[in-house]
Amino acid sequence: MKIVKLNRRFRQFKENGHTVALRFDEHCIEAMAYERACREKLSGNGYTCSDPWFSYFGKKRVKGYLSRRAYWITFRNKIDLTLVLLSTDLT
Repeated sequence: MKIVKLNRRFRQFKENGHTVALRFDEHCIEAMAYERACREKLSGNGYTCSDPWFSYFGKKRVKGYLSRRAYWITFRNKIDLTLVLLSTDLT
C-alpha cells in the first residue's frame, strides 16, 4: 500500500477534485479492510465519483507472464484519509 498525493496527471484529480489516494498493487484483504472502514466512517459506498471517496481498478500492467491491476481508493480531503487510516486496525 502506498499513499499518493494526486495532481493534474491523475484523472480523479482533474475530473472529480480528489486530492489523495491509497494505491494497492492488487485487490487484497488489506484493501477490503480499508474499504470497509470508508463505508463505516464516511458517507457513500465508493461507486460514484461524487462521493467523498471512490474505489476503482487502475490500468493493466504486464510484467513478464504476470499481469496485475492496481487498486485505488481516492479521497477528496486528506482528513478523510487520516480518519480511515486511524480507524483501521491493521498492524
